[in-house]
Amino acid sequence: MKLTGCGGTYRNSEMSIHEKRFSMVLDPTNLWTVWDNQEEIPAMFGDRVLCSLSENEAHSASDVLNAIDDRRRWLRPVPAPQDVSLPMETVLEAEVIAKFKATGPGWQSRINDLLRAVKL
Repeated sequence: MKLTGCGGTYRNSEMSIHEKRFSMVLDPTNLWTVWDNQEEIPAMFGDRVLCSLSENEAHSASDVLNAIDDRRRWLRPVPAPQDVSLPMETVLEAEVIAKFKATGPGWQSRINDLLRAVKL
């Protein structure tokens, strides 16, 4: 795969799970670019494109951006499954339970449907 930006064309392989998001690429003018392997473009920091950097600047910038990206990966919330039933202990009158049980199998689901329909 060819990558272009900041005055050069670069070669990069597909990003693996363990690869850091940001890497350093030496451009044809012997200056460095911080490359965003996920977006496949030169990295941005604020409004600055991180190209034409010294090796030390590029190394520092890629370290900072990778640390930020790693932290974001750990802080991303995991969405809760939508259709999860949780056990619950509740007190209902015996007469109410008897009436629902008399309707046959699925009486607990019918109670759940009724409770879901109530707009609280």
